[in-house]
Amino acid sequence: MPVVKLYFDRLTRLVGADRKRVLARLPYIGLDIESRESDSVRVEYSPNRPDLATDYGIAKALRGILGIQLGLPRYSTSSSGVQVRVDRKLARVRPYVACAVARGLKMDKEDVRQLISMQEDLHNGLGRKRRKVAIGLHNLDVIRPPISYESAAPTLKLTPLGGSQKIELAQILAESQTGRTYGHILAGASGYPILKDSKGLIFSFPPIINGNETKVSVTTRNLFIDVTSTDEEAGEDTLAIVCTTLADMGARIGFVLVKYGDRRRVTPDLRPRKFSLDRDLVRKVTGLAINSSEIDVCLRRSRIEPLGRVSVLAPRYRIDLLHPVDLAEEVALGYGIDRIEPAYPPSPTPGSFNSVSQLIEKFVELMTSSGLTESMGYELLDELTLYQHFGRPSNGKIEVENPRSIEHAVLRDSVLPSLMGVLSRNVKEEYPQRVFEVGRVYNREEEYVRESWHLGVLIAHAQAGYSEAKSYLDAFFRTLYGKELRTHGSSRWGFLEGRCASIEFSGGTLGHVGEITPGSIAAFGVNLPVVGFELDLTSLLERETRAEEGTTK
Repeated sequence: MPVVKLYFDRLTRLVGADRKRVLARLPYIGLDIESRESDSVRVEYSPNRPDLATDYGIAKALRGILGIQLGLPRYSTSSSGVQVRVDRKLARVRPYVACAVARGLKMDKEDVRQLISMQEDLHNGLGRKRRKVAIGLHNLDVIRPPISYESAAPTLKLTPLGGSQKIELAQILAESQTGRTYGHILAGASGYPILKDSKGLIFSFPPIINGNETKVSVTTRNLFIDVTSTDEEAGEDTLAIVCTTLADMGARIGFVLVKYGDRRRVTPDLRPRKFSLDRDLVRKVTGLAINSSEIDVCLRRSRIEPLGRVSVLAPRYRIDLLHPVDLAEEVALGYGIDRIEPAYPPSPTPGSFNSVSQLIEKFVELMTSSGLTESMGYELLDELTLYQHFGRPSNGKIEVENPRSIEHAVLRDSVLPSLMGVLSRNVKEEYPQRVFEVGRVYNREEEYVRESWHLGVLIAHAQAGYSEAKSYLDAFFRTLYGKELRTHGSSRWGFLEGRCASIEFSGGTLGHVGEITPGSIAAFGVNLPVVGFELDLTSLLERETRAEEGTTK
């Protein structure tokens, strides 16, 4: 969760209330107090409320909750006289840019610090670590409009922020910290996006780094803001948050004309947005027996303006409002969460534990009481762990479309690879190691994917053999059913030929038990014998559920 540090002297001045009142209400606008010092407090805010990334946004919300300033904050823009032309060559790289001008700023060090902190929080949240959105803040007085957002060759040079000499764009990507961190965003691009003024000054290389010539400091009075993105709406949402914050700091916001060939766009758009209001839904969701006038007061405390009975106006920076239920939450916040009396919801039937979860917990307790250590593995694995290390074919695999990481790209169809990964990560720990997992696996079956629960056990030490794995398997079934199970010699990927058996119980095959192949052991870097078994628990869960239902009846 993002964190913002608030100094009491600034915050109380911005809110217009004393420290005691401010501290008392901070948790009731959706902030968690992380720590407190004599002169400041650190609070966590939800990433879906980026307008709370500075003390200006927090003070604005507090003034409403405290009844100091109610209703919709109003923002206006005027023409900045600045135009930006967009190069069509960027259509497949980073196609959109939204811009604004902020004039008349008087910033101290804390203002600059919070502005930059908000910028990074927006990068990490809405911006998806700059892949989707990236923000540039520049000293407008150095720039000579009109401005071009264009594609540049990797050999073009820029003086990066904090630098003293011009460096090629490709070199910035390869050698700078920000280049190594964010350069993957531009992988495969034939040209790199830059912002350039009419005098040829290259002052931004989004989403990597700004130019040093337009560096922002406490002496900066006028700003040029650019927000480049791969999603036009997300870019304009981000710009609206930045601009409303700058307006709260005392700046005059100027709009910019952005030209995409024949298409024109004026940014930022700070006009409030209209949402539908369902008053009956508000009462149902909140459980509050309040009339319409009370609902209106609560909304105004949340800085939202009612429009008649069925709609409201919300400030442009409230990008988190998406559904009528969101307005019910705003009413609850305006009413005061601490004033709502807790009550059990009415229900015609008593609640109960999920029967499958109870049975799984029973299996887990049985294995831990046998001296095994429980593991909880990821259901998404990499193809190397799931298939190649076991020398098994990957046909029928279930892949994630556009995975964030190759390590979490395929849904597992077995828990044994996850357990081998555990052994691999613990090769420096003491032996013997005996681990198990009760977890979900997924198998493709014609037009759908079947989800089931499996139990896997692996044992690793110098003397590990088939009989030890079989003894744990026998103990599991004897404890549950008081019966012996049957095994038959079989073949199965991952298990050594001639040292593997199928597990038969109540007329069905539940899984396999045996010794893991030396090749698989070596692939995971374990270097000691490994034995174990895996059971499909589907039929056992059904059997236990029927028994439970019979007992209940």
